[in-house]
Amino acid sequence: MPESPVATVLAAIDAFDIDAFTALFAPDGRLLTVDGRIANGREEVRQVIGRFSADLRATSHRLTAEWHPEPDVWIAELDATYELTNYAQLGPYARAIILRNGSGGIHELRIYGLHERPLSDSTRGYQEVFGSGRWLPTL
Repeated sequence: MPESPVATVLAAIDAFDIDAFTALFAPDGRLLTVDGRIANGREEVRQVIGRFSADLRATSHRLTAEWHPEPDVWIAELDATYELTNYAQLGPYARAIILRNGSGGIHELRIYGLHERPLSDSTRGYQEVFGSGRWLPTL
């Protein structure tokens, strides 16, 4: 059975292979990250994933469930663990991904969790999550 596009995306991220990650996208592909960053088109996708990777020494993702409800749609649940450049370890954090594929590559990749601050802003993970001007409890 061929690897799912979600597994391919996660493998590229975990390998810090920005070229491979970017090449998975259609020329007009769109990326939404868990902390709310949006990239439209391959060049913006490259920039966003490059900034994300710059804060990390290591990352790992473990798929816990995956669905393929339509020919070009994949939905997945996963756990994400990060090691920052200062060696702080964060996670695992629950994530959900929706991927819409097409003939030219990924048309849309949405990564959900809580709209967190960038990982490098805190080594205490979910203890300091704010939104709408107030502290948000974690689930």
